[in-house]
Amino acid sequence: MKLIAGHWYRFNDRGEIHTGQYMGRERGFECCVCFKGENCHCFNVWYSSDGWETWGYGNSHLPEILEDLGAAEEIIIDRAA
Repeated sequence: MKLIAGHWYRFNDRGEIHTGQYMGRERGFECCVCFKGENCHCFNVWYSSDGWETWGYGNSHLPEILEDLGAAEEIIIDRAA
């Protein structure tokens, strides 16, 4: 599946289901699994309407994408984060 920047995805991150907005590959972000690299695929995971974390994943550690939720007008809060 080709990930589209700006789309929201439900994904399985090592057994935990999360929802985040895919931001594309971002310079300066290391993989949140192995802490290597500097140009990772990044998801913004919102835990409140004014707070989020950016999670970067290297090619070897991309989470399993469960669903493409499309480009939402509003922030989608990740209840699991």
